[in-house]
Amino acid sequence: MATTSQSSEDVRDHMSPKEVAAAFYATYNGDLAVGFERYIAKDLVLHGFDGPNQRDVWIDGDVELTKSLSNYRMEVYDQFAEGDKVVTRWGFSGIHTGTILGIPASGREVRLTGISIDRVVDGQSVEHWSDGNFGRFLQEISGETPAGGRAAPVQHE
Repeated sequence: MATTSQSSEDVRDHMSPKEVAAAFYATYNGDLAVGFERYIAKDLVLHGFDGPNQRDVWIDGDVELTKSLSNYRMEVYDQFAEGDKVVTRWGFSGIHTGTILGIPASGREVRLTGISIDRVVDGQSVEHWSDGNFGRFLQEISGETPAGGRAAPVQHE
């Protein structure tokens, strides 16, 4: 008897670049390690907040981040695709209850917003650019800014 089930790799290969990016960002609210494995190429070219970086550094940092924030929540505000590139405007928030980048828990509510561009080929991001308010985020977790002193991201309809 023939089976019609497809592997997750087969399904991913038939997803549009925007569907791949949406599925990846959704894993920030679930199993992020699986999201990286499934949707981010092993030979990814990464242009991170601090310039070109390595895939493993990105994975380790983001997994640490999600584990260090209670009530962590990632939101995608906008997502646009043209050709093989997908632009995602995102934000996440949570309560800083674990060590992040060597900074001990502050108990503060923190937020990071940014914009990322992924170039998606054969169901995986092969190149990733990201920019955001990381400096402000570091100030928030280290207690250098007043609580509640940040503006919420602008929502467009």
